[in-house]
Amino acid sequence: MLSLHKNKPLVSLTREEMKQYIYELQEFIVSEQESGRDIDTILDETDIFDEFEEVLSDREFPVFVITILNGFKSDTIVEKLLDIIDEYKSKK
Repeated sequence: MLSLHKNKPLVSLTREEMKQYIYELQEFIVSEQESGRDIDTILDETDIFDEFEEVLSDREFPVFVITILNGFKSDTIVEKLLDIIDEYKSKK
């Protein structure tokens, strides 16, 4: 899983690829939980949020994490996160 981002830096993903990656992250969390791992263990043993922590502000990052952990598919939330990532990318 998480194949989309495997060999590409986060900031190089297109908007559509980023959206797909967000959904892949949600599926990864569900899969890990279904295999018996709790959220704390998943977060401690993976670095899946590290790049996002660099891109998103202290205010936005928790919203992103909650969106991933709870599997929110709200277009409004996901599009806002994509807007923020695009804004970061445009400054680079």
